[in-house]
Amino acid sequence: MPVPPLSVTLSDGQKVEAMKRFRVKYAEELGKLDQELTDVLTALAEADFLSQYLGEQPEIVDLRKRKTDVEALEKRRQYLSKIIERLDQYTPQQKSVSVAPPNMGTGAQPARPGGGGLKRY
Repeated sequence: MPVPPLSVTLSDGQKVEAMKRFRVKYAEELGKLDQELTDVLTALAEADFLSQYLGEQPEIVDLRKRKTDVEALEKRRQYLSKIIERLDQYTPQQKSVSVAPPNMGTGAQPARPGGGGLKRY
C-alpha cells in the first residue's frame, strides 16, 4: 500500500517569520555586496589616478580588469534592494507586547544572598 504524500501548510506566524528571516538574509547579502562594490570602485578610481602618473603598468591593468564586474554587482544590488523593499511592504507590522517583569507586584520577596533562591515555609 503506497504511503500518502506529505503536505505542509504554514501558519500565519510561520509566514511572517519566513519573510523576516529572508529579509535579514537579503540585507546581509546586500551589505556584503556593497562592500565588494565599494572595493571594486575604489580599485578603478586608484587605477585611473595612478595611470596619469605611471601610464599603463601591469598592476594598473590588473586593477582595471574588474571594471566588467561593476555592472553585474550594481544590477544585483538594485535587485536586492527591490526585494527588501517588497518584503518590508508585505510583512505585517507586529504590535509591541509589553509584559510586566516576573514577580512584580505579587508580594514575593527577592531571594536572600546565599539562600539559593528558595523560600522557606
